[in-house]
Amino acid sequence: MSNKQHLSGVQAGQTYWNDWKRRNLRHWSDQEDSLNDSKWVSVYDSQTEKYHKAFEVFLKHTDQKVNAKKRLDQLVKQIPNRRVLIDAGAGNGQVTSWYSGKFEETKFNQTLAIEPNASLRDELRLTCPSCEVLPQKILEAKPKVLGDLILCSHVFYYIERDEWLANLQKLVSWLSDEGLLVVILQNHETDCMQMIAHFFGEGYNLSELKEKFDSQSSNDYQSDIELVEAHVTTEDFATAYVIAEFMLNLIPIPEPSPLRRELEQYVRKEFRYLDGGYRFSCHQDFLLIRKV
Repeated sequence: MSNKQHLSGVQAGQTYWNDWKRRNLRHWSDQEDSLNDSKWVSVYDSQTEKYHKAFEVFLKHTDQKVNAKKRLDQLVKQIPNRRVLIDAGAGNGQVTSWYSGKFEETKFNQTLAIEPNASLRDELRLTCPSCEVLPQKILEAKPKVLGDLILCSHVFYYIERDEWLANLQKLVSWLSDEGLLVVILQNHETDCMQMIAHFFGEGYNLSELKEKFDSQSSNDYQSDIELVEAHVTTEDFATAYVIAEFMLNLIPIPEPSPLRRELEQYVRKEFRYLDGGYRFSCHQDFLLIRKV
């Protein structure tokens, strides 16, 4: 065999090998060194294309949204008068739209959406064109009506811890006599929150907030916490990694971000399931407060 023929064979073999790796990335073994050339975990916010793509991957592999809406629907149907919905931290209006007029049995006559982020407000107005938008933060907002449902979903991650109680008390002050406040965060003991605590030392515990509120409020309110279970389930490591990275981006990631290799190792060690896939919990706490 000539050198030229031998080189051609090597090149063909290398091409086949590279093509095989590309085709099988999602089922690549745990011995693969890295899924990406980047050294650091990606940091992105809700306005980026990467966030939206990762969010779509998350939704395809979790029952969190379905389970949360099912429980919220049950709670909404128990409210005697569905006149005013106040969504505090409405974001792009996705959750707001569930109760702002699409479905007769769960809709409210009037919707107020509080959202201080200008770019999110643009999306919010497109998603919920009939709602009144207040551009302030919770502590600065002054709704002119009381809420029969006050919803605050996954907002407290972005509030300084020493302001949690003040924000909760502000939300409670907007309740109508028969109204319900629902504050939602991931349960602090879920696999996802334990991962965040591992990398950042952060904890987000609604039970502690409930205790502080109860200790400083009168007997005019009843507060409860419900656990709404949910999981992420994937068949392959690549998808599990994308979702884990997305979960880390639920909170403001400090600089520098964790090493990508460290997150890969964590996902492989902590989230690997018996069948060879990956499964990790993302249960949500619903803090419910009513007037007595």
